[in-house]
Parts: sequence; structure tokens; C-alpha cells
Amino acid sequence: MEIVVMVLLTVMAGLFGATSAVLGFIAESKRLTADEIHVSGRECVYPHNAAPTLGLCAILLLLVAQIIASMAGGCCGCCCRSGGGASKSGRRVIGVIFAVLAWVAAVIAAANYLIAAQLSAPRSREATFSGDEVECYALRAGVFTRAAVLSLVATAFGIMSCIFLREPAASGAAEANKPDDLVGQHPPEDGGVAIGLPQWPAQGYEPQPPYAHPAQG
Repeated sequence: MEIVVMVLLTVMAGLFGATSAVLGFIAESKRLTADEIHVSGRECVYPHNAAPTLGLCAILLLLVAQIIASMAGGCCGCCCRSGGGASKSGRRVIGVIFAVLAWVAAVIAAANYLIAAQLSAPRSREATFSGDEVECYALRAGVFTRAAVLSLVATAFGIMSCIFLREPAASGAAEANKPDDLVGQHPPEDGGVAIGLPQWPAQGYEPQPPYAHPAQG
């Protein structure tokens, strides 16, 4: 049952992370370009567009994906059962490293989403004059795309952390659920079944009393 729950949580984390990346790619296609920014007097007017909303939704989905991945991985290894030998300890260390990298990538992606959404928000800003020319700042291409790629990387790292952190715990739980009389027992090497045979005396024969030897003169 524990393995089923882990698989479901991992799939949910992957779906949320992938959706966040898709929204990031869509936001990149919807961002404002320099031709769409209007100049009114001494101000640059940024019209309404869907990029800021898409970017904020991508942040929310990415955060949910990372929280689910942390739950599936056992709180970055802090909630997993201890024990299991050096091999499982090594897997747990690798899982924690993947979890930390996932959160680092997620934070960088969220920062890019937030900056791009803020610069694409509909508003008016004071224009910059360079001689007779009016300059308005426009979000350069690739910010939303970089955030989307980092979302995929963070999701992949989160799923890897789930695999490394929870697989030892799941196998340990399966071993713990075995009955006490079955733990440590192994089948015979020849594949046969050992049975006990009753000890019956041979029929038709009676036990003979001990023979007394006569004393020698």
C-alpha cells in the first residue's frame, strides 16, 4: 500500500511540474514585444496580456509539485525509517541531494517567473528619452522559457529524490510485515520439502531380552 501511495504522489508531482513548464512556454509566446508597447506623452503604456497570469499560475503549480514530491520522498529523508545498512544510507544521501537540488531549481524558476510576470504586467512607466527618441523597456526573450526548463529540471530532481528515498523504506516495510516465524528462514537448497517420518518398530519382531553369559570357572 505504501508503494502505491508513493507512485500516485510521484505521478501527481510530475503532472503538476509538467503543467507548470507548459504554462511557462505559453507565457513566452504571449509576452509583450516592443511593437505592442505604446507611448503616451512621457509614459510607456504596457497593454493587458496573458503572460503575467500564466507566470503566476506556473509558480503555484511548481510549488505544489515540489510539496507533493517532498511528501512522497518522506520529507527529504527526515521521515523515513532508519536502518538498512550502508547501501540504503548511501541511497538516502543521494535522495537528499536530489531533493535539495530540486528545491534550488524550483526557487530559481519561480524567481524567473515572478520577474517576467512583473515586467509584463499591464501598467504605465515613465519613458526614457535619448535625444529625440523615446525608449521603453521590454522583457527580453527567453525569461519564461528558462523558467519553464528549470521547472522540468526541478520536477525531475524531485521524482529522483522520491525513488532514492522511499524505495529502501518500502522494502524495509515489506520485510517488517513478514511473520516472525518466517523471517530468516530459507527453503532447502535442493528445492525439496523437508518432512518428518514417524519412528515405528518393525512389525513381526519383538525386542529380545539381553543374553546373560555364564560365569567362567
